[in-house]
This record gives sequence, structure tokens and C-alpha cells, in this order.
Amino acid sequence: MIRLPRSILCVDWDKRSLRMVVARIGGGPMQLEDAHSHRVPNTVDADDPQAMGGFIAQMQRRHRWHHRRVIVDVPRDKVVLNRMTLPPTPVSELAAAVRFQALKELPFPLDEAVIDHVILQSDEDGRATEVLLAAIRAETLARLRETCQAAGLTPARIGLRPYANRISVCQLPGLAEQRVLYVDVGPTMTEIDIICGGALAFSRAANVTLPLTSGELITDSTAASAAELAGFAFSDESERTAIAELLVEITRTLQAYRATDVDATVDRILIGGSSGLESQLAESVGQRFELPTDLFDPTGVLDADASEAAKLRSFSAALGLAWGLGEEGLLELDFINPKKPIPPRQTLKRNLRIAGIAAAVVLIAAGTVFGKHVWDKKGQLAALQDEIDRNGRLAEQAEAQLEVLDMVDVVKDWERGNELLVWLDHLLALTQNMIEPGKKMLVEQATLDERKGAISLDLLCADYEILTAFIETLNQIENGKKYQVVIEQSYREDPKREEGLRGEARVRVELLQWRKHVSGTDQRERDRKKRRRRVLSEWTAGGRR
Repeated sequence: MIRLPRSILCVDWDKRSLRMVVARIGGGPMQLEDAHSHRVPNTVDADDPQAMGGFIAQMQRRHRWHHRRVIVDVPRDKVVLNRMTLPPTPVSELAAAVRFQALKELPFPLDEAVIDHVILQSDEDGRATEVLLAAIRAETLARLRETCQAAGLTPARIGLRPYANRISVCQLPGLAEQRVLYVDVGPTMTEIDIICGGALAFSRAANVTLPLTSGELITDSTAASAAELAGFAFSDESERTAIAELLVEITRTLQAYRATDVDATVDRILIGGSSGLESQLAESVGQRFELPTDLFDPTGVLDADASEAAKLRSFSAALGLAWGLGEEGLLELDFINPKKPIPPRQTLKRNLRIAGIAAAVVLIAAGTVFGKHVWDKKGQLAALQDEIDRNGRLAEQAEAQLEVLDMVDVVKDWERGNELLVWLDHLLALTQNMIEPGKKMLVEQATLDERKGAISLDLLCADYEILTAFIETLNQIENGKKYQVVIEQSYREDPKREEGLRGEARVRVELLQWRKHVSGTDQRERDRKKRRRRVLSEWTAGGRR
């Protein structure tokens, strides 16, 4: 969470207006320092990065702001939004699972897009079961960056306008717990969002153009009053037509949302925007749907004068960006810093490092215990030797000495076995000898069998030649004296995979030195017994060698 207070600039625009907010975040609730809305001149193309960037820079100079970093958003019509149901997935693996599912969901290639996601539902173990996928074309994101660059600004975050609207709506008293339909009226594109329990449940953009009949657009406006914000004269006919079209789009949104949740009911409708039609639209919506309908008014939350309500009615997205940055976890969608899968090699290194630390702790503890045990026995051996020299009870003392020697041998056997069966070393060796891991080979599962001294690997590989090359490489380590690799399950190719890792096989890596050590256990025990009989016989006869 941000702790040190700092001033941030948040910018949101459409084809006809630019909204700029300066807020102070950190050290408490977000504080609004300044907010301005400007009409975009008809000579400026909002889709042209150089033209729009120049206009933003001009307005920043006008207000004598000196920010170099900016928070901006992407409108709904530029983004693909999909709710995706997943099998229970740990958060550490979620980005990879979402990316895999996006391959089938997106209408454009994944390598031409930037994607991010938000968890909508999780199970009782904290594993994600439903997410909201947001994807934007890379070229669209590049144009947005170019616009910021032309304005002399560097984007620190690029969020999503419907998600920023969600944050603003949830700041209003009592609305975070309700199901709210929010209509953000725009000059050519109106965004309609359904927010349920604080989450963005549904969102769509409706292409409804609001015609102007007052002539040329204002080219330089401070928009310090509602009259300047709404300063168009709509004809009665164009006003009725626009409101009728908006009512149709709201109806379509409700029908589409209820198709996903039949029992869903909306508690309240909220209207935002600066077209000048918001009040009439709110009245018509309330009559049509018979639901409580209000205009977006953040003045109470911001401790602003109530007379500023009309001016701030169109600032829901810009304010949402500021609120979202001021509280950790609110601005969950960020196309500059999207959530990315952890590379398999990095995951393996991290797991090996963690496992290595755990194994080291266990081995140190075991070594301490056994070391103390051996040290004690060696001390007993020295004491027994002195006793034999003193009182001549050779056979009895020899028996005790042999018990200690046998125990020392057992400990040495155990130490040798642990040296040969350090799973981390063997896994690391297997990993280092894989052929282009993650591209031509991938280990799906590894099974360790201590009794047999073997590792079974479930592999995915590009083709059979890659598999045989991997097996030959392992069979040649240390001149073939360390590993022996055999195919445990026949190689086959999955025809459903059109490219990539199509082959599947299971191989068993046998640890030859460990098996040799285990196979010699009985012989070593026989040698100890033979030594015992020989020494006791010699001591009983009075001889000591």
C-alpha cells in the first residue's frame, strides 16, 4: 500500500472531451486537488496520438501542472472482456492457465495482444475458479502510449475504463453491496456496466451518437460550470431519438446479463456523463424500468461543494483511476504491468532452491544427531580399550568393542547411501541435460522411488528424436556408470496437438550407483559377522591381533 503522500495525474478522454484529475494519494483517503474538463476542438482528432497528445500538453501547461507520469485508461470498445470458468487453480499458476484459455477465447492472435485478468471467484482453499479476462490489441496500446509521449507524459498505469467506473461507483455510500447498473454516457459510445457486490459482473459498449446542433465545438473551455460542460443545444427530436436509443441499449444490456444469471435483479441505476442528456435520461430510465435511478455525484465522498456535482458527473473513470491507485489491490487491471506466467525454468530453480534449503536443514539436523551418536560410540570404544588393558576381560570387552564397530559401519553405510541418493542433485542433472526445456521438452510429473533407486518422468517432447537424444545423453553420463534410462511407457503422439509438444512418453532413470550400494548391503552384513566370529575366537584364545 502506498504510504508516502504524492500527487498524481489521471487523464480520461473521448472524441469530444478531455477530463484531467490531480489527486493526492497515500497516508489516508484520496484527496481531490483539482479537476478540469475541456472540449476537444473539432480540429483535433482524438484518435491521432500527435494531435491528442499535443492538446493534453497544452491543457497541462494552461493549468501550470508539471507532472511527468500519468494514469490513463482504455475505453470498453477497445478491449475484449470475457468471464472464464477454470478448474480450481493456484494463484501462482493462474496467469499461465488464463493465457492458455485465451488462445481459444480471443478473436485475434495472442501474440498480437496484451492480456490481464482479475479473479472473480475462488474456492475455500483460495484457488481461482472464475476470472475476468481483459485483452487489448498491442497496436491499440501502442497508440495510447504514443499519445502520452506526445503530451510529454509517461504512463505509469493503463487501466480499463469500466473497471475505473466500478471503483468510483463502489466509493458511493451503500453501493458496494448492491447490484448497480451504471450508464456512462459518451458522445459517440456509451459504456454500460453492471457492478455486483463490488465486482464488475458485465460490461458492454453501445454505439449511440449524440448529435450536436449548436455549430462548431468550443475550442478552449475551462468547463468550470455545468453550462460549459453541457453547452450544446439539442433539438427536441434529436434528444428524444438519443434517449430512445439509450433506453434500447440499456434493455439489451439487462437481457444479455440475465442470460448469464437468470435470477439476477438490479437494485439501482446510476447515470454519468457530460452530454447534457443525463437528467432527462435518468427520468426516462426510472419510468421505464421502475428502479431507483440517480445521477453520479461524488461530491459527498470527496468533501466537495454540492454545486460541483454537474461538473464531476463525467469524472467517474478519472476519479476511479485515482481511487484505485490510492488503495492497494483496487486497480487490478493494468495493461502496462499485466500478470504474466512464471517461466518453467524459473519455477524449477525456485523449487529446487527451496527444496535444497529444506533438505540441507534436514541433513544438518540428521548429521548432528548421528555425528553425536558416532562420537559417543567412539568415546565408548576408547573406554573399552582401556578397560581391556586394565583387567584382562578380553572376550567380554571385545564383544562390546565389536558392537561399537558394527554401529560405526552401519552409520557409514547410511552416510554413503545418503550421498548417493540426493534427489536434488539427480533432478538438477536431469534438468541440465534436457534438450531446450519448455520448447522441445517438458516434464509433466516426476516420481521418486527410493526402494528401487529410480526416477520416473512423464515427458512431453516435440518428437521421438528429441526423446531418444535425451535418453542417450543420460546413458552416457560418467561413461554410463551413473544412470541407465529405459522407456517405461511407449512413446505416442497426441493428434489433438497441432504443434509444439505433441509426443508423450514415460521414462525410468535408474540410479546405478545407488542400486549397487543397496545390492551390497547383505554382503557387508555377512562380512561384519565373519569379522565378529574371527575376533572373538582370537580374543578368547588369549591372542589379540
